Amino acid sequence: MTTTVSYMLKSSTNQTLGALKGVLAKGAAHAGSIKCEETAMLAQRLYPDMFATPRQVQIACDTAARGAARLAEVDMPNFPDTEQTFQDLIARCQKAIDFVNFIDDASIDATASKTLQIPMGQVTMPMTGQVYLSSFILPNLHFHASMAYGLLRMQGVPVGKRDYLMPA
Repeated sequence: MTTTVSYMLKSSTNQTLGALKGVLAKGAAHAGSIKCEETAMLAQRLYPDMFATPRQVQIACDTAARGAARLAEVDMPNFPDTEQTFQDLIARCQKAIDFVNFIDDASIDATASKTLQIPMGQVTMPMTGQVYLSSFILPNLHFHASMAYGLLRMQGVPVGKRDYLMPA
């Protein structure tokens, strides 16, 4: 059996964003148990020039959803960055999961060997769908999800490796 681009994208999105939903739920429970305002917990950063948890989650979700749209050559989803609470962020993860899973596998797989023009800041990078998935979508999805996990873990949220690896 050949591993397809659609399988890799969908399985990684389901696992990573699914697990992130569970980590965020534990964050909400922890904030409640220590009587901490959610906004205060969500505002923490690892370093001043790094993003706080909401932006990390938004980028992880956008990376998966917008990457799926580019691979399938369909219109980009519009997810306004308005999340203020853990529940908002959990809903954002689910919306991204739903979008990625809705896209037809054949549409995604059709671009595996096709050269796409991927915008990267001020430039556009030509790369095949398979390279775009393996060198941009998946590393960015995992990076931002792990940053959100780390931000919550550093504040005492009782999560471990299993929480990061297992969908909620």
